[in-house]
Amino acid sequence: MFTLKKTMAAVALVAGIAGMNAATASSASASDGAVARVCETGTFYYESHTDRYIGNPNTRVYGQAGGTLSISQGQSTTVSGSLQTTVSADAGVVFAKVGTSVGVTVGLSSQVTTTIGYTWTVPSNQSTGWIEMGSHGYQISWYKGYYISPCTWKQSGSGTLLGASKNAQFAHS
Repeated sequence: MFTLKKTMAAVALVAGIAGMNAATASSASASDGAVARVCETGTFYYESHTDRYIGNPNTRVYGQAGGTLSISQGQSTTVSGSLQTTVSADAGVVFAKVGTSVGVTVGLSSQVTTTIGYTWTVPSNQSTGWIEMGSHGYQISWYKGYYISPCTWKQSGSGTLLGASKNAQFAHS
């Protein structure tokens, strides 16, 4: 029994030393003095976004000075964003990342239904005015890439997207 414990301790010690050497091998100096590094693999997407109203001019209601304009509760419209990207297949990945970040589904287009309606009165000093329904959207800038040895970033795509959500928003002028 004593021999078994002693052997197990020796195996653990050797494994620990081997593990330590393996762990330090990735950061040990190579013969030319360079540091060997291990980088993450795969494709990485990075994005930044800002809130943006995306209107649908087909929903506009026009009126004269002093008139009250309304969009009824329950009205629906489709709102479309846009793609300006090197690879359109990346749009789905980027929309999903933004959606996760803001807590709502974001896509190239969205069916929007108002649950509250909207009313606005055209100011008396303005001859005509309008209101319209749209979507609370997001202006998105993104890029993607991967690492090549020795941990050098290689960008492989980029673009801008305008993504729509299902959240209704209104504008007037």
